[in-house]
Amino acid sequence: MDWFYFHCVLALVILISDYNGTLEPTINKFEERIGVRTEVEPDTVNLKPPYYIPPIEDKKDAKKNNKKENN
Repeated sequence: MDWFYFHCVLALVILISDYNGTLEPTINKFEERIGVRTEVEPDTVNLKPPYYIPPIEDKKDAKKNNKKENN
């Protein structure tokens, strides 16, 4: 029964710290302390992909799309 209350309190602490905006800095400090922190390069997030691969359509899907477009 103690584990249940422990999980409930832990969940409340996480929710409240996330609401207050202190969860992410705390997690980052913890990750730095144990040596597993990694940074995402900010310049690669909004780059276009080097090439475009169009979605593959089956014959059934193509027929359904044509019928929808014609109606």
